[in-house]
Amino acid sequence: MSSRFPKGVIEALTATGWHDGIRICGDELLRWYRALGTSGIDLPPSAMTALREFGGMTVHQYGPGTDMSRMPFRIDPLVGLQAGDTLAAYGAALGRPLAPIGEFDLGRGRLAMDPLGAVYLWWGDLWKVADTFDGALIALIEGRRPVRLDLTPSRAPLPARPIDEAEARDKARRHVVGGGPNAPVDFAMTAFEFGWLVQAVHADPGSFADPDPFASLGSGQWIVDRRDGRVTTWPSLPEAIVLKMFRERFVDM
Repeated sequence: MSSRFPKGVIEALTATGWHDGIRICGDELLRWYRALGTSGIDLPPSAMTALREFGGMTVHQYGPGTDMSRMPFRIDPLVGLQAGDTLAAYGAALGRPLAPIGEFDLGRGRLAMDPLGAVYLWWGDLWKVADTFDGALIALIEGRRPVRLDLTPSRAPLPARPIDEAEARDKARRHVVGGGPNAPVDFAMTAFEFGWLVQAVHADPGSFADPDPFASLGSGQWIVDRRDGRVTTWPSLPEAIVLKMFRERFVDM
């Protein structure tokens, strides 16, 4: 039996139809990505990786847990669309953007993830569930109480201003590097007329050598906009396609 999850967690996941090595359809991932992008929400690579394996999963559970009641939850980013503004406000206060990845307690709470892979729960206040998605699954299934964060959601974002390459590098590093043993260790930046395309550098260059064309979706790309400092996340498609999508969304409006 895999040592990735405790026995009870594996049993709960298996009951949903999950098994080690399962992957959802790449077209479904792109549908989620585009739907959230239309609403102005970017799915970070950490979320894309988690959704590729667990997207669409619902854990039906009730009863006592380790230190709180076990509640049902679903992994589906579209169920959190209506909480997008709330998550954006808390993300601004946290200093890292939050992307919806699912719901908790029959929709009474929303699950979200930051670019480093940590999972949060908005349930009246913002709570931190775990530093990794696997850790969050364990905590949610075992009924472990999350940590309440003493944050006041930001309602007034800082005014946009142009940035230089040094600021862009700082933003890129905070969005890309870190977040676990398989996370990027560095990044490469390519300038274009509206900013910089940022691509992750992993310790193992062959870690995404997979014949599946959607295998590298979780590795991600970012664009730092030189006009206002905004950082947006893009799937691992060819550079020309990503820049064309950026121009269609943020320039040719």
